[in-house]
Amino acid sequence: MSLPNEPDFALIKVQTAPGPPAVFTTLCGLENANVNESVQTRERYRRDCAKPNRPGQRKLSATGSSWQVTGSGVINIDQEDVLGDVKGVIQNYKIECYKDDGTDAGDLLGTWAGSGMLTTRNRSIQIEGDSGLEVTIEGQDDLVWTPAA
Repeated sequence: MSLPNEPDFALIKVQTAPGPPAVFTTLCGLENANVNESVQTRERYRRDCAKPNRPGQRKLSATGSSWQVTGSGVINIDQEDVLGDVKGVIQNYKIECYKDDGTDAGDLLGTWAGSGMLTTRNRSIQIEGDSGLEVTIEGQDDLVWTPAA
């Protein structure tokens, strides 16, 4: 039997100081990550010259690509300044994927990295239950996957 090599958790990190080596700060409390990649397309419809009375068939061409990361979890009030400093500013980000191997750190499977802008920071303050945080990072250029060595 073959099973997928599935990550158990991810850490979202933002570059907070230039290098070398660059300093990345873990956005502690963000426990869930959604990594989305899209391709924008242009569509055209072309009729078959041998069947001119039939509807045309759609033809697609890529016009661009984009990526977005959404992280959610609990608010870490100690990082309000960090999130405030990077909101609306292009920064370098890493999304590290880990396997739970019973150690404190976990087994790193690989990392997505790219530059982007933190565009959304939603907070939910609860009198009963967990107070939540959700952030959105809109990427620019490529989101690069590097498997762990």
